[in-house]
Amino acid sequence: MYEAGSPSAFPTSSAASGAAVHIPQRTCIGCRKKDDQAVLIRLVGVESDGRIAVHIDEHRRMSGRGAWVHRGSACFAAALRRRAFNRAFRGQVDTADAEAWFKALESAPSGSGLETVQPESGSEI
Repeated sequence: MYEAGSPSAFPTSSAASGAAVHIPQRTCIGCRKKDDQAVLIRLVGVESDGRIAVHIDEHRRMSGRGAWVHRGSACFAAALRRRAFNRAFRGQVDTADAEAWFKALESAPSGSGLETVQPESGSEI
């Protein structure tokens, strides 16, 4: 029996007890290395008119079969070269949208340029 004041009367969570927190792992279809889910980008195969189009699932909420790839364009290019999208989505795929997204990501400024955030009103003192 448990007593009202004893430490074992209430179960403790695993995070509070110092146990390791589970971090979901996924495999990049480009380089085939496992990494944290938060580091990888999810791609989804959306079927329309008998073809499967690969779309970027930025919010990771789209339904359907997904594949994961690292943010760098090298892994995406390796996945294209290895025809990994055809295997991941079980058929011929159209990757034009995903290619355009990765090309735009590559040409975007890296953040080392000018700062775009303006100071708040009244903080210029």
